[in-house]
Amino acid sequence: MGCMKQQIKQKIILVISSSLLASCATAERESRMPRDLTESGSDCISIRTIRDYTPLDRSRLLIEGGGKRLYYVTLVLSSFQLRSSHQIGVDSRDAWLCPYGGDRLVFSTFGDASAGIRGITRITPEQAEDLLYRYGKKERPELQDPVPPELDGAEVEELGEVG
Repeated sequence: MGCMKQQIKQKIILVISSSLLASCATAERESRMPRDLTESGSDCISIRTIRDYTPLDRSRLLIEGGGKRLYYVTLVLSSFQLRSSHQIGVDSRDAWLCPYGGDRLVFSTFGDASAGIRGITRITPEQAEDLLYRYGKKERPELQDPVPPELDGAEVEELGEVG
């Protein structure tokens, strides 16, 4: 009887600990996310206009489209290949990359590593810059103390001997 109570107590502690750990992980993800962005945006990108991409982590990236349009893209599942691939491909049923309709990003030449898209959100250059800072892809400029201006101050005048 005492052994059974001990096992139940351990299971309850395990459940509480795991739920606390899960909530901490969610809180960290939300703290990295700017307040004005969403993980589940519904914008689309014309595939032929994609110029460049920057992986932020294993499930988020920035894509630069035509006209210097920037997009924040989140994947359904994280992918180790996202950060290590030198190029990405697109698996889509039409000319648009969208977070619906089964569109996927492909990370390997043979097409065996791919990930579905959770959301695409068009962002401003300022938001992209903020994301690059948040994910450590770019260093923030050091805040330097301003150099004091040179003043045309009082000059030292030698006095003759008193005496």
